[in-house]
Amino acid sequence: MAGITALRLLRGAGSLAGRRVLLTGASGGVGHYLTELAAGAGAEVSVVTSSVERGRRLAELGAAVVVQDVADAVGPFDVVFEGVGGRDFAAAVGKLASGGVVHWYGQASLAPVSLDFFALIPVTPFTIKHFPHWVSDTTDGEDLATLVRLVAEGRLHPEVGRTADWTETAAVLEDLYRRRVRGNAVLTV
Repeated sequence: MAGITALRLLRGAGSLAGRRVLLTGASGGVGHYLTELAAGAGAEVSVVTSSVERGRRLAELGAAVVVQDVADAVGPFDVVFEGVGGRDFAAAVGKLASGGVVHWYGQASLAPVSLDFFALIPVTPFTIKHFPHWVSDTTDGEDLATLVRLVAEGRLHPEVGRTADWTETAAVLEDLYRRRVRGNAVLTV
C-alpha cells in the first residue's frame, strides 16, 4: 500500500526533473518510497524526519537535504508532499514557491490542520490537492507490477520492518497504525 501510494503521488505530481520537492513525514513507508522515486525522477528532494538514523537512510535513497523540522527546510519548493498534518501542514504550505502544489495524502500526526490565509499571501497562487490513494487510472495490480519491476531493476529498495504470519493481521495493522513498524509489514501465508 505504501509503495502504491508513493507511485500514485509521484504520477499525480507530473514531471519532477529539476524541480525542488519537500516531503514531510519522510520516515514512514510512503516517505521512504517517495524519497527514492522522486530522487530517481530527477527532483532535488528535501525530507523532514525526526530521526537522525532515518535521515541517514533517506540520504542514501537520494534525499539532497534532511531536516528535523519543517521550519528548517529552506524553500521555496515547487512541490510539497504532505502526510503529517497538524502544524507541519501550514509550515509546509508556507515553504511553497508561487504557483507551487501541495499533494496532501495523510495526517500521521492525527492533529487537525489549520491555515492562516493571510500568512500565506506571499506564496499565492498555490494549489492544495487532496490525494485519495484509492482513486487511480491504474489498477493496484498494474502499480504493484511497476513496483516489482523497479525493485528487480535495483531502482527501488523496500524496507521490511516486520514479518508475521497472516493470523497476526489485526496486531500488525494495529502496530502499523500506532507507527510501531518502520517500513513495511509483510504477512506470510
